[in-house]
Amino acid sequence: MLYLGWIVAAFLAGGIVSYALVHRQRAKSLQARLSDVDGFSGRSYAQVLGLAKTKPQRMERLPDGRTLRVWVDGGYSIALLFDAGEVCLGVQDERMD
Repeated sequence: MLYLGWIVAAFLAGGIVSYALVHRQRAKSLQARLSDVDGFSGRSYAQVLGLAKTKPQRMERLPDGRTLRVWVDGGYSIALLFDAGEVCLGVQDERMD
């Protein structure tokens, strides 16, 4: 009877792993998510976070009150400049290695 518990546990574990793998494969890359965006200027930081679906890997506060935020995913990176009110001023740098 004990072996039935192990069989059920193995079946459930396999289902969870399969679901995780399928979900991971369907997730778009950062570059794919952001390439669909018409423009970043005028968007709030919260809106950009919603589009990127991840927090920036680097943030730098500039002396004039602006903030540079950089997202990196694999060989792709994008740096966006935000004003003191957290409104995007545009793309500072974008690279695809």
